[in-house]
Order: sequence, then structure tokens, then C-alpha cells
Amino acid sequence: MCNHSFIICRCEEVTINDIQDAIAAGALNSHEMKMSTRAGMGMCQGRLCRPLLEALMPANHKESVHSPSKLTFHQPVRPVSLAKIVPKENSI
Repeated sequence: MCNHSFIICRCEEVTINDIQDAIAAGALNSHEMKMSTRAGMGMCQGRLCRPLLEALMPANHKESVHSPSKLTFHQPVRPVSLAKIVPKENSI
């Protein structure tokens, strides 16, 4: 039995029901699912939910094994403090 309120993407609070609705509305691949539900677009950039999202795609909608996932990470992958980027100036 499937709990339709089970959250797949914690960052954007996308549920299984949201994913199933996107597929029923015509999302044919993970990229279209991402654009219609915002799953994978949160703080973690899909690092936590991408495997679940790709597993939820029906077999007849799955992308070719040879094409890379459309649920890619975007920069910055990890937060960096400004102190590491900008050198301190000598005070005069």
C-alpha cells in the first residue's frame, strides 16, 4: 500500500501524489517532472531525492540508459564562506 502523502523531495515538500500527478499530466522524463513539481530544485539540488524520483518514473517513460540524468546538481554544490574566497586586507 502506498502512502500518497509520503514526501519524496524534502526541500520542496513534493509528495508521491505530486509526482504521480505530473506523470499523469504528461511528464515523460525526469526533467519534465522536475519542471512541473520543483522536485530536485531545493537546497540539496536533488542529491537526496534524485534516486527516488528516477525510480518513480514508469518503465515506459524511463530515459535511455545512455543519456545522463536531467536531474543535475547546480553550482554551488557546497556553500563556501566569503572568508575563503576573499583574502583579508591588511588594516592600515
